[in-house]
Amino acid sequence: MKKAHAINEVYNAIEGGRPLTIEEMDAFYCNTDAVRNDLPARKQLAKIIKRNAIAGRNGHILFVGARGSGKSTELNHLQKDLKEEFAILNYSVMRELDPQSISYIELFIVTMEKLFSYAIEQQLKIADDFINRVTGWTKTKEVEEIKDKHLSAEASAGINTKIGIPFLQEFFFKLKGAAKASKSFKETLKDTIEPRLSDLIEYCNELISEIRIKIQANGFQDLLIIIEDLDKIPLARAKTLFFDYANQIVQLQATVIYTFPVTLYYNTNFIATRNYFSDIIELPMVKVFHKNGQAYDNGIDTLRCIVLARMDKNLFSEEAILTDMIKKTGGVIRDLFSMINDAADAADSREKEFIDRDDYKYAYNQIKKEYSNTVADYSEEGKVKYTAGQYYEVLANLAKNADKKPDNTEMLMQLRQNLCVLSYNGEGWADVNPIMKDILHERGYLN
Repeated sequence: MKKAHAINEVYNAIEGGRPLTIEEMDAFYCNTDAVRNDLPARKQLAKIIKRNAIAGRNGHILFVGARGSGKSTELNHLQKDLKEEFAILNYSVMRELDPQSISYIELFIVTMEKLFSYAIEQQLKIADDFINRVTGWTKTKEVEEIKDKHLSAEASAGINTKIGIPFLQEFFFKLKGAAKASKSFKETLKDTIEPRLSDLIEYCNELISEIRIKIQANGFQDLLIIIEDLDKIPLARAKTLFFDYANQIVQLQATVIYTFPVTLYYNTNFIATRNYFSDIIELPMVKVFHKNGQAYDNGIDTLRCIVLARMDKNLFSEEAILTDMIKKTGGVIRDLFSMINDAADAADSREKEFIDRDDYKYAYNQIKKEYSNTVADYSEEGKVKYTAGQYYEVLANLAKNADKKPDNTEMLMQLRQNLCVLSYNGEGWADVNPIMKDILHERGYLN
């Protein structure tokens, strides 16, 4: 990524708010710890990971935060901080699997594929006895039926031309691809693999143990696994995964970080799930307003730093435009970048060299339209459970509430999920997204 010096370079510099890579940290990262008004999340994570390594413990950590809050950038920075001490496997369920129908079994399949890929990349020698036992498992009657039914003859032939670790890496890679592409395959997994799940978990943990021994001999303290974007899957799937199958997904014998939806963190059922995880670290939104509604200048300045690290300030006709964008997006970094992209595209289309007030208004209307569309009647089993008007009433009541500590009703959890309600610092307060406040004003719910 290069810093934008011209209006037609903004998109490549902003890229929809994508997280910074490890290589980009030194040039573009701005520290947000102080303005999130909480303990530094990245440092807390590093402390837990190192503590587990010293004690020889496993740990299952929930990394909580709303979509667009910057979790992926913080996790990439964590990798930069620890890359000399830990072997790190990081994968995104959004890229690797179908997020609409993800199952807990698929997490073990992807983890196996990534572990075997790492062993190949690092040229690690894995015990022949283990390789033979896993290979034997792939040739059992049940698994052969899966291959015959869901893998093409060409794909199966491609797998069978390999042996050892390359065979197993390719096998789990193909299983992952079938799970992503086929809903019927998911049913087969449930019917065929789930009864033998203990075998798959056992093999996965044996492979983790093999890799840990080898990397520690090479100078690493331990292995760290990061499973990203679990906070972005549909809420119903996230509930099933974390509330119904928490006991299964924590069977990985390593330190594992799972990104976790802030909505479920405030769910009344979370207490039961909490006991399965060793640690919970929350990354609140960057605060741009105090609880009383006054602007929080330090937060605004930090977000300005994030933007101006990626693009020249003279690409705005006036500094106030960027400030207004920051205030309107309420600390949601993804929304801020989206608004800047839309404004830059509008300016470029109008053959201007900078973003002016007209471009700002265009971008603001675009994002306001998106948020308007998120509030609609909610139905279950063909019947309207909550009307759009009821959602607006909940939002209006929170906007008027001085202590900003709303009840964790189902409606409010849904509003957190779609970022209509934003969670801020360690005091646990939340407020209505500034764009939604404008919509409430327009609809007459606020004076």
